[in-house]
Amino acid sequence: MPSRDLFPSDWLVTGAYRDTRLGVIKSGKESEVHLVARIGSDRTTLLAEKRFKARDRRSFQNDWTYRGVWGGGTRRESRAMKKNTRFGHEAAQARWISNEWDSLVRLHEAGVTVPPPVELLDDGYLMAFVGDGERAAPRLSEVDLAPAVAQRVWDELLDELAVLVSIDRVHGDLSAFNILWWRERAVLIDFSQTVEIVTHPAAHDLLTRDITSLARYFQRRGVEVAIDRVLGGIGADVHRFTRQLGDVRVGGRRAPERWRD
Repeated sequence: MPSRDLFPSDWLVTGAYRDTRLGVIKSGKESEVHLVARIGSDRTTLLAEKRFKARDRRSFQNDWTYRGVWGGGTRRESRAMKKNTRFGHEAAQARWISNEWDSLVRLHEAGVTVPPPVELLDDGYLMAFVGDGERAAPRLSEVDLAPAVAQRVWDELLDELAVLVSIDRVHGDLSAFNILWWRERAVLIDFSQTVEIVTHPAAHDLLTRDITSLARYFQRRGVEVAIDRVLGGIGADVHRFTRQLGDVRVGGRRAPERWRD
């Protein structure tokens, strides 16, 4: 079931409103997420406002693997990023934010179970708050699913991954830590490291790592997982990775100069 089934069609306050921050939900290595109340004339909608830290303040800076071929910028920006100038850091930050926002919008439009996107900001974006009242939904890593439920959720997540592959996307950092558990459903989050299958040289390795990382949670709960079968079952066959470069790997191996900071 897609994410729109978790939210009524009129869930978002429209017309005249004011936004009020209620506090920090989460502070991570690359961003902070704030709870925001969007107050209208007759009701209030809760939103999550994700604001990215400046690149020089992030503990996660080795982003060449994900930045890859995002594009969308000028030659001057690309040169500045390669030289690690201040302007290059600003350009990389803008592309980082744009990549996550664009990925969230595209996944939501494709029917993947994600928080509905609301608005792009200068240093982040607004999306639906996933939780009940002002209490955020827990991460899947914090929930101990019974074996039968774990099997059902694993099968549903494979369906989600199949949709991602069908629109040529790889999450890039998928695990039980980047999935929320809400109303008996798994909700995918955190798309700043999402890449395109047909243009990014590490896409196959990232997808394999996503599946392997996610599988650890479910294998501990009795779900049998065969990674090769999963890849074939979600449509991630060799034809979808025709532009992968053999000398690029996520871990351990040296990347070509053009993909490094």
